[in-house]
Amino acid sequence: MTTHVFDPDVVHACALRCLGKSKPEMFDAFADAMEEHYPGVLDRGQPWIYSIAGGAMIQMKLYYASLGEYIMIWGTPIGSEGHSGRHLCGFWDTVIDGETWYYGEGQFEKTVYRPGDRIYVGPGEVRGMNFTDGVWAVEYERGPLPTSIPFGLADVSFSCLDWLTAAQTVSLYADLVCQSLSRSFKEAPLGLGTPAAAVTGAVSSVARKLTWWLQPPRPSARIPRDNRPWRFGTSSAADARVHAAGDRADELHGEAARQQPFHHKGEHAIA
Repeated sequence: MTTHVFDPDVVHACALRCLGKSKPEMFDAFADAMEEHYPGVLDRGQPWIYSIAGGAMIQMKLYYASLGEYIMIWGTPIGSEGHSGRHLCGFWDTVIDGETWYYGEGQFEKTVYRPGDRIYVGPGEVRGMNFTDGVWAVEYERGPLPTSIPFGLADVSFSCLDWLTAAQTVSLYADLVCQSLSRSFKEAPLGLGTPAAAVTGAVSSVARKLTWWLQPPRPSARIPRDNRPWRFGTSSAADARVHAAGDRADELHGEAARQQPFHHKGEHAIA
């Protein structure tokens, strides 16, 4: 019998701890609540990355992934819509901010989900989704997760041609799966646990470095006079190397205030 790490009802209860809080404090509130029930299981150090699948574009932060489960927070501040995919897995979602609309085949009125509401889409089921003006949700998946990878990579790879995000998705998932396997292998019999855990731990470390190396600079409000170079190598919190402060999102407001107007004869002022 398959043993699962997470209980969807517990995940939902932890998600409810987000309600009424601002972003990103609500995300930390969820992770803190999960830590109380599942100490040492979540990886809170992964970056936010895009996910484009089924025509819908969101961003996601994965906290845990194995061959049979994952925990993430996903969302968008501007809305999107698309196809949920028809998977062999089941998905439990709790809306923590905003609003989303779902409908199934033969359903002629949308189902509206708001903060605190739960959504379940089971194996073989599919929904049309609209994320209105923006929505954020906690998601728990259970089932043969590798079978959903083609759905998760098809749009981003062959429609958007965003191979950087596709590579990040694979490296991040590989990192988390190897973390999960490493914990499992430590309990293996016949002395195999230690070397197996060491191998998966090494793969996890390499995958993590690749994920962060592929992470692009944060958006900048500064309008350059020429193209900025395409740079790689954004650092993790544990890494000493970081991009210049002008490329950090927390500098956007201050950077915009420091811009000096440039007047070109016969044109409006530009920054």
